[in-house]
Amino acid sequence: MSNKTDPSKYGQWEPIRYRFRYLPVHMALLHTGKVLAFGGSGNDPNFLKNPHPAEIFEPNKMGEDNGQVYEISNDGIDGDIFCAGHAFLDDGRLFVAGGTYKYDNSFLGIPIPPFRGLDHCYVFHPETLKWERLSNMKYSRWYPTCIMTSDNTVVVMAGLTKGFPWAFLNKIETFENDGKWKHHPNLDRWLPLYPRLHLLPNKEIFYAGSFNTHYTFPFSVKSFPSATLNLATQKWKTIGNPNNTNREEGTTVLLPLIPPDYTARVLLIGGGTPQGKNAIRDVEIIDFSTNNPGYKPFVSLHHERYYAYPVIMPDKNILILGGKTGPKGHLHPNPNSSHHRHDVDELPHGELPHHPDAILEPELLDFESNVWKPMADMRVDRLYHANALLLPDGRVMTAGSNPDRDHQELRIETFKPPYLFRGERPRITKCESESHYNDTIVIETPDSDNVKEICLIRPSSTTHCLNPEQRYIGLEFERRRDFMLHAIIPENPNLAPPGYYMLFILNNEGVPSVARFIRLVF
Repeated sequence: MSNKTDPSKYGQWEPIRYRFRYLPVHMALLHTGKVLAFGGSGNDPNFLKNPHPAEIFEPNKMGEDNGQVYEISNDGIDGDIFCAGHAFLDDGRLFVAGGTYKYDNSFLGIPIPPFRGLDHCYVFHPETLKWERLSNMKYSRWYPTCIMTSDNTVVVMAGLTKGFPWAFLNKIETFENDGKWKHHPNLDRWLPLYPRLHLLPNKEIFYAGSFNTHYTFPFSVKSFPSATLNLATQKWKTIGNPNNTNREEGTTVLLPLIPPDYTARVLLIGGGTPQGKNAIRDVEIIDFSTNNPGYKPFVSLHHERYYAYPVIMPDKNILILGGKTGPKGHLHPNPNSSHHRHDVDELPHGELPHHPDAILEPELLDFESNVWKPMADMRVDRLYHANALLLPDGRVMTAGSNPDRDHQELRIETFKPPYLFRGERPRITKCESESHYNDTIVIETPDSDNVKEICLIRPSSTTHCLNPEQRYIGLEFERRRDFMLHAIIPENPNLAPPGYYMLFILNNEGVPSVARFIRLVF
């Protein structure tokens, strides 16, 4: 275990108090402060026709053990939303599209047919904790990506189809404000499963390129070059492949958008060589302030990581956690590992022994210096089908892991970053709960003289190392009088699409407040 004992440098993992009952393949932070976790059949074909219910995790307040985990009703769902895509709508509901129609079969080790996609669509209501079914997509999808634009349109890309030839889907469709689906034949494009997407400040959607999926057959490593999509002009612009195309199961993160220019940059992080033979530590960056953006080398991780999970922190730093070295190995147990049935049966429900290739040491990217710093070791492996997200109190929550189909990790672990050990936190005593674009919001705080930064962070909706929702927007602000800060919401909705955000204030030592949720509307 780690000897990194100074929490002000390395952070601190808290004792594990909570666990889910079912594998949390998908997680989303709701604007109520609760975390929704669901996995449908949970990678177990025995539950395809009777999927598991979703669960809610209510995080405990700092220093108080009043958290809880509980199941919620499956009423409203009549399909398996295992491996669906999701995004938040402007009113805070979680939009969920696709899932699993049938599980995979194999012939001579080749998945023929592979998983087959579902055409269902649902929304989850945070206030009532209820599901609602919407109209079906035009196309069935397994492993699709959903991303919301600044006009509250949800764009859905990629996925495996329901029927023959059970192939990658090149159809792109949108869920419009009238509740109907629209196919855009001019935009049809071959993409890998769960393509990594990010909305840029110029309204284009950036697809980050490379595989980012474990279904690579029969495509070559150069089959999915990165590109930007302009919905208004109905055109794609190809950027090209990353320098390292060996990026199966890698991840991406849109770096913090900082005033006054709000330059968009995206990191492409980790993953492994096609067919899952070796993990890599390689990182690349693409800067959209240039006329011809393209990937350039960035500082490599300390660890090779299949399945890296990125979290944007209130101090602009990026936490990378989880993953494994060596071969991918998420479909069957490694014969040389300790993951054998008798080992698992001897442990409490939902606990797995450590995998010998698991990476327990997270890394924190210092945003100002571009240096990766080691953090305190996790207690629990986070491999395939894990997730991580930022909580409103500034901690990081991580859950799940499914190194092979029969083994599921159900423990929840929370991390207190170094900034929570650097003195008292600034406090927000009053703030608007809603704002229009280009408006000024008034924040009341007794710590106004010591506030250095104000930011908005969009709550995460994450699965499979994929998190298109996650984004940080710095706010310009003024001190008007004692205890008052006036922060300016940017005019451009493409910086911060409509919906709910966590608003943090940070003091001169980089310590964040507990966030207040604020909704951005037109």
